[in-house]
Amino acid sequence: MKKNLYTLMLLCFAQVLQAQDNSEYRIIRSNLGSSGSSHNVTTTKGTYKISQSVGQASVIGTHYNRGYYLRQGYQQPSTKIKAKPKDSDDSLSAKVHPNPFSQFIIVRFSETMINDISVMMFDVNARIIHTQEFLAAQSIELRLRDIASGNYFLKVISGNKYYQTKLIKI
Repeated sequence: MKKNLYTLMLLCFAQVLQAQDNSEYRIIRSNLGSSGSSHNVTTTKGTYKISQSVGQASVIGTHYNRGYYLRQGYQQPSTKIKAKPKDSDDSLSAKVHPNPFSQFIIVRFSETMINDISVMMFDVNARIIHTQEFLAAQSIELRLRDIASGNYFLKVISGNKYYQTKLIKI
């Protein structure tokens, strides 16, 4: 019985060694909580950043499409992030006033709007606090008297173009 147990342990240990030799195996990040540490670990296959935290509860995931990475979770990487230039073809030209505001804002577009307009407003924790749909127009008015004072982000989408700005409610 003891001999069988040793044999089983030896087989399991050999399997672990073989799994770590797999060329597909890479440690990218480890997330365990909201406080912890980060270290760089160098192996024969490269240098990896290991980050850990204690008590964190989040869904972690990565999606890659056409050169862009989308990462979900509390710990965000500082590399392999691509951003489109602000003046790329998909940006809307608009002005928002008044900012700071107390009850409403007006968004005026510099170009002729032909598509319907979607508006989303986010708080500083990236939670959507207001959404609204409009027919195509050169200016739109958002009545926002019911939201609390603070800092917000506004995203306006029309067709495949968008406009983003920061707002302050007083």
